[in-house]
Amino acid sequence: MKNHPVRAFIRLSRLKFLTGGFLGFALGAAVARYDGAYIDWQVYALGQIMVTAFHLMVHYANDYYDRFSDASAERTPWSGGSGALLEGGLSPRIALNAALFCAGAGAFAIAVFAASGAYVPAVVGAIIGVLAWSYSAPPMRLLARGLGELDTAIIIALLFPLAGYVTFAHAPALRLFASVLPSIAAVFVQMFCVEFPDVDADRAAGKMNLVARMGRRGARKLIGFAVAAIYGGAALGIGLGATPWLAAFLALTLPIALGLCAQLQRGAVDTPTVHVEIAGRGVALLVATLLGSTLAYVAVTL
Repeated sequence: MKNHPVRAFIRLSRLKFLTGGFLGFALGAAVARYDGAYIDWQVYALGQIMVTAFHLMVHYANDYYDRFSDASAERTPWSGGSGALLEGGLSPRIALNAALFCAGAGAFAIAVFAASGAYVPAVVGAIIGVLAWSYSAPPMRLLARGLGELDTAIIIALLFPLAGYVTFAHAPALRLFASVLPSIAAVFVQMFCVEFPDVDADRAAGKMNLVARMGRRGARKLIGFAVAAIYGGAALGIGLGATPWLAAFLALTLPIALGLCAQLQRGAVDTPTVHVEIAGRGVALLVATLLGSTLAYVAVTL
C-alpha cells in the first residue's frame, strides 16, 4: 500500500539527517561566542534558514537523481535513499521542485545577508549552495566521481560551522578551523558507513563512490583510519588553539567509536543486519562528535 502523500513527503525530506546542519551551524556560532562575538538570535535564525534550505535541497535532489540506483539498493534507515519516490507514490517531479524551492529559499537568505552588508556569510552561503547541488546533480555529480565524501565533509563539517562563525564574527579565525578537524573526520566515518550497505547497487548504477571503488574490505580500513583521525584531529586542533575542553567532550564519544570498530572486526560483515548497525553507528558518531564539539565551547563560555 502506498503511503499518504504528506507522510511520503516527510519521508522524502529525511529530517533526521538535518541534525548535522543544526549542530554544524551551532558549533560555528559557539566558537564565535567564545571569541567574544555577540549572538543576535534573529540573525542566527536567518543563517540557520540558509543552511537548512541548502541541506534539504541536497536531500530532495539526491532522491531525484539517484532514484534509479536506489531501486536496487539495500534500503536501511540510514542508506539507500528515502524510498518515497519508489514506494511512497510521489512523482519524481515533486522531489525536483522541492529541491529547486529550497535552492530559492537559500538564495533568498543569501540576498538578505548581502543587502544588510554581511557579505562574508553571503559568500559562504553561495559556496554551500554550489557544492551542495553538485553532490548528486549533473553535470558535476560528485558522488559518482569518488568526490562525494570530500564534498559532504567540506559542507557539513567546515562550511556549516564557518557560516555559523562568520555570521557573528564576520571574519574566519584559526580557532574555528582547528575546532572542526574532528568533525571533518567524523563526516568521512558517516559517509563510508552509510555507503557500506549499497556497494553492489552503486556499482551496478555507475555510482562509484569511494566505498564502491574499494569494496567492503577496503571500506573497513577507511572507516578505521577515519575514526582514528577524529581523535588525532582533536589533539591537533587543541594544539592550534581549540579549547582543551574539546578533548574531554570528545572522550565521551569513544564508546560509539569503539563499538563501531568492534563491529567492523567481526566476521559476518556482509549481512543486512550488520550493514544497518554499521550505518547507524557511523551516523551516531558524527552527531556525537558535532554535539560534543559544540558543548565544549558552550561549557567553557558559560
